[in-house]
Amino acid sequence: MDKWYSPSESSGSSTVTIKDIARLAGVSIATVSKVLNNKDQDISEETRAKINKVISDNNYIPYRKVVKRMGAKSDTIGLVISCGEVAGKEWVRGAEAAAYQEEMSLIVCHTDGLASKEKGYFKMLRDRNAEGVVFVPNSGSERKQETPIAQAGEDWPMVVVDHREGQPDMQHLAPDFEQGMYMSVQCLAEQGHERIGFIGGPLDHAPEIAKFEGYKKALYENHINFDKSLIFESASGSEKSGGYEGAKQLLSMGATAIATGSDVIACGVYAAAAEQAIRIPEALSVIGFGDSDICKLVIPTLSSVQFPFYESGFAAVMALLDQIRNQEKGKKQVFQPSIIVRDSVAAPPHIDLTPKEKIAIVGSLNMDIIMRVPHIPKVGETILAQDVKNAAGGKGANQAVGAGKLGGKVYMIGRVGNDLYGRELYNSLIKNGVDASGVIFDELLPTGNAYIHVSDKGENNIVVNPGANSRLSREQAQSMEWIFDEVSYCLVQMEIPADTIRYVAGICKRKNVKLIIKPAPAHNFNFDNFEEGFLIVPNETELALMLPGGQTIEEKAYQLLNMNYQNVIVTLGEKGCLLVNADTKQYFDAADFQAVDTTAASDSFISGLTVALAEGKDLIEAIRYGSLAAGITVSREGAQPSLPDQDTMRIYM
Repeated sequence: MDKWYSPSESSGSSTVTIKDIARLAGVSIATVSKVLNNKDQDISEETRAKINKVISDNNYIPYRKVVKRMGAKSDTIGLVISCGEVAGKEWVRGAEAAAYQEEMSLIVCHTDGLASKEKGYFKMLRDRNAEGVVFVPNSGSERKQETPIAQAGEDWPMVVVDHREGQPDMQHLAPDFEQGMYMSVQCLAEQGHERIGFIGGPLDHAPEIAKFEGYKKALYENHINFDKSLIFESASGSEKSGGYEGAKQLLSMGATAIATGSDVIACGVYAAAAEQAIRIPEALSVIGFGDSDICKLVIPTLSSVQFPFYESGFAAVMALLDQIRNQEKGKKQVFQPSIIVRDSVAAPPHIDLTPKEKIAIVGSLNMDIIMRVPHIPKVGETILAQDVKNAAGGKGANQAVGAGKLGGKVYMIGRVGNDLYGRELYNSLIKNGVDASGVIFDELLPTGNAYIHVSDKGENNIVVNPGANSRLSREQAQSMEWIFDEVSYCLVQMEIPADTIRYVAGICKRKNVKLIIKPAPAHNFNFDNFEEGFLIVPNETELALMLPGGQTIEEKAYQLLNMNYQNVIVTLGEKGCLLVNADTKQYFDAADFQAVDTTAASDSFISGLTVALAEGKDLIEAIRYGSLAAGITVSREGAQPSLPDQDTMRIYM
């Protein structure tokens, strides 16, 4: 029970108990106790004022404050902590073990990340005559004059455990979060991952900034390009949902691995992967941060960055007691992490370590809007569509996706609008392994569209709005010349401005890049101005538009050969294709598949052929590989969805 000491108490005067204070104020003892201990939120202002007046009139001083003024040792220290559930639990265990060993009482104060609670606990510990405090602050708080550290005063021993630098004369312990994230990304890079995502907490918090710096450092040292589309910043206090939402975004951007800022975030990644039927680690590698009990409970077990939280909690208390007993200040100790690799990490899917030459594709990106109608409308007629679907398209995008799905190392150069369709097309490229560094989001024009009417009889008509494709200029190509320093083959089509195509051809000549031309659509274009084009691949219709007249297909193929093309391939649909060059004239049969939809046949053929050339196959082998890809494609519906991947190709090879 608290007692009241009068000024004459030291000379033996009588004392008044808290019961007397309650009687004088006309309230209960419990009500007085609440006011004395700052737990009076449910007490009216009038009652609080009356009690405080009685206390003031009688110079009441609680017993604990008298003890403090007398300088008595309390054998009590405080731990004010704002830490995640996992780290906080281990911290407290370590701190309690050290306090028990040294026969000290430990008051543990969880702040829930609230600065107001930090200040309140500091005041309470002072009032209780705690001999010192270990402070693990809110990671997002700033060091200002009104913070508890500044209020504590120089005479109160303190150890601060924080990533940030402490005051020069303050004991300071710091976990190396930057090194922890560096080790996480390094582990993934060593497995062969290049599309490594990062999901962390708010990047205005010092520990999260440190993790982000470690992520970037590891990318740089492993020669992996930094891609801001692979970064997701979760909101404070919503780690699992942040991991879930972040994983959905990063998976759509083609991430094969994700380094997370906590084990709880990693659980959110697991949930998103399960929802999309993405297997860990076969299709996605994940690493957590903190190495909590969660890691051994999830399936597959979670790899994680481990910090010695228990040991650092123990060390912090020992450092505080050393400061109390020996007045030693100003030391700093850094706790280093380690990484525990479990079942959530593996090499990226279908990784092929054989050398490959790279491919640039310069062309169009369109969103196809496909309307199923009973018949093709006549002039002035209004009809109702039976079904409407959107599908990623455009000759350039189709060929880039086709090459990416076959494992080609592909750069796409194109232009989309800064709109929903543009982002969908961009994400489709990334998801299929295409480097979209050369794709620009246009602020003036929308993404190109192809409006396709398909009747019940299979008839169709198409209206194309080129949109942003029309602004794929030679200036854009010039700004992307660095890509041509990286590639050995360049594939172009005719759905972009003619000046840009000619400029790209000039770049290819200067940089010894092999130019492959798909003349689709074969509009009015001077095809004889490509000097030493490596390959041109028209179909029968395109060949007739390029070279009108009564000559045979073979004669026209040789005519193209004489226009400075090194090789000519004429695709003949179900009849296969014809190759003509200086050394040979050879027909190839089409792959034996039942045709369902021929929309993407030519795109599949040329992308497969180009990938095979980039992998070192000769032209004959490349044609057979492209023919197989086209055969698989026509047996399926749709454009990009019908393009085969490497696994499908292996089944038929």
